[in-house]
Amino acid sequence: MTGLRVSELAGLARADIRLGIGAHVNCLGKGRKQRIIPLTSTTVAVVSAWLTEHCGLPTDPLFPTRHGTPMSRDAIEPRLTKHAA
Repeated sequence: MTGLRVSELAGLARADIRLGIGAHVNCLGKGRKQRIIPLTSTTVAVVSAWLTEHCGLPTDPLFPTRHGTPMSRDAIEPRLTKHAA
């Protein structure tokens, strides 16, 4: 995903992801502004696999901790750094 702030990524719920034609992420951005960020085909494939492997309700966090709560910004940043390298 491109264009998301880490705090926006942490706050995403499963229902915020739209896959298929015109795939995008719908999030509440800085200043409580509604933002829509398009997804690349590679990101769609990865997120689709993730959602298939990790079942949940639409209101559940997209990237939960093992306790089912949203990951914190501090937990996400090292993972992004590791996998972006």
